[in-house]
Amino acid sequence: MRLLTSPLRRMLLGLQNLCEGEGGSPAKCCVLNPHRLLRRENFSAKVTAIELVSYWRGVFEANGIPEAQESSEYIVSYVLGAKTFHSLGAGSLSTPLTLEQRQQIQQLSMKRLQRMPVQYVLGEWDFRELTLKMRPPVFIPRPETEELVSLVLEEELQRSGSPAVLAGHQSPTVVPHPVILEIGCGSGAIALSLLSKLPKSRVIAVDKEEAAVNLTKENAQSKREVPTSPGSLGNLSNAESSEVWFKLRGT
Repeated sequence: MRLLTSPLRRMLLGLQNLCEGEGGSPAKCCVLNPHRLLRRENFSAKVTAIELVSYWRGVFEANGIPEAQESSEYIVSYVLGAKTFHSLGAGSLSTPLTLEQRQQIQQLSMKRLQRMPVQYVLGEWDFRELTLKMRPPVFIPRPETEELVSLVLEEELQRSGSPAVLAGHQSPTVVPHPVILEIGCGSGAIALSLLSKLPKSRVIAVDKEEAAVNLTKENAQSKREVPTSPGSLGNLSNAESSEVWFKLRGT
């Protein structure tokens, strides 16, 4: 059994005190006060990534936050510049975090305590090979959406007879410019993922929400791996370019 370090033990004891009811007995419904939690955490403590994940998992569980372990791991790994907690090296896991890192982890964790989805908390999320910006009120792509992209690529594979279309590390074979219509582009996950695999295609992305259109444009402009030459993405603001983006007004 791994012994807890003194800093982490102090934090966990503080968490326990926050959850005590009258007479020192556990409260029936433990809902932590974020402002009280801020005052209790000892920012001068030398704690590691593993210890902070354990600490915030306990905070999330005490407040009924779903996927407490995963939430704490995503937040800590994001602050440390990693995609997943398991991808962090042994050195990163055992090295005490800086004051700035601990403060950033706490700020993001407070948002999660308000039941904000992790994707919005981090401001980004991976969709297939792309990392896309995420922010409310634009919907977060569901895992099933990746399956939809795979189905489209499989259909194109059958039509073109090119296995390179599905190979992430290979350049797609040139095919006769398929035209793809996406209604409700949201963050642009489907459109940009297809364009990254089918650079000769044309995608007409439609959404009635201006926030979704703007986010799709931001994600398109930030993706270097998405082709931007004439015949693919083109000029997003130019309706006469080979790639056309519409903002559908509400009817």
